Amino acid sequence: MSAPAGREGPPRADLPYRLFGRARGVAPGSHRAVGVGANGSFLRHASILEIPDARRIDMRASLLDPLGGIKVRRFENRARIDVFALLDLSGSMAFGRGGRADDPVAELVSAVAYAAARGQDRFGLIAAGPDPRADIAIRPTRRRGAADEVWDLLQRERGAGRGVASLIEAADELPQRRALVFVVSDFLMPEGQLEELMGRLWQHDVAPVVVRSSAVETRLPRFGLVETRDLETGRRRLMVMRKSLRERWIAAAKARRAALDAVFRRHGRPAFDLVDRFDPEAFADHLLSGGV
Repeated sequence: MSAPAGREGPPRADLPYRLFGRARGVAPGSHRAVGVGANGSFLRHASILEIPDARRIDMRASLLDPLGGIKVRRFENRARIDVFALLDLSGSMAFGRGGRADDPVAELVSAVAYAAARGQDRFGLIAAGPDPRADIAIRPTRRRGAADEVWDLLQRERGAGRGVASLIEAADELPQRRALVFVVSDFLMPEGQLEELMGRLWQHDVAPVVVRSSAVETRLPRFGLVETRDLETGRRRLMVMRKSLRERWIAAAKARRAALDAVFRRHGRPAFDLVDRFDPEAFADHLLSGGV
């Protein structure tokens, strides 16, 4: 698959994501998991009656046991997880992305796919807006080429239509087993729909990514005629920008972001702000600091 002009391909980044708590699974991987395994760090010694596995007998620890018991080594279990991107493809998500070789949404999602493959995890993509988008979906896979596939799909698809009804329903397509889910959206939806979306994801570890544009939040003209267009309805409006309106506009954007953060924290973790461009280092710092 070819990359758009000005780009050699999707960004390659090792993102330090992790689950909150322990994973549940038997497939070997890099995440701390429930139970005893053979591929993790040493935890402690246990009696062979507790772990009847002669391969793990520690002769030195057994000889030093004052009660003469046979000791075996107990190791931490490590397993792989499923990593999903749940992507909003409603019309508002197209703002600022058309014709760009460095589409920030395509870059972030493909970077997650690449990191999942590097970490021996499976990556899946579910996309929807007002309608389901089965043509964009990628079933959970460990293929190294998934990042390139994501890049190609999202470079050609910006989003269209009004509403996120199918995005909310798409959350039910996730597997029953707990997964790490990056929800990528501008979250321009009523609070009730946001609460419903987050509620449907309750059994998963959810990492929100808020797609924003400084052009409509902070880089506003101080005075002059401004034409706005609703990307979901196509409706246009001409207004006179002035100091008081600009201040109210910026204050409303800050208030909306603070309200989103309150919802996200109530459901588990803060969001990452994807503003204008994708910065892999900033995203990695967010993950390390507790974002994931």
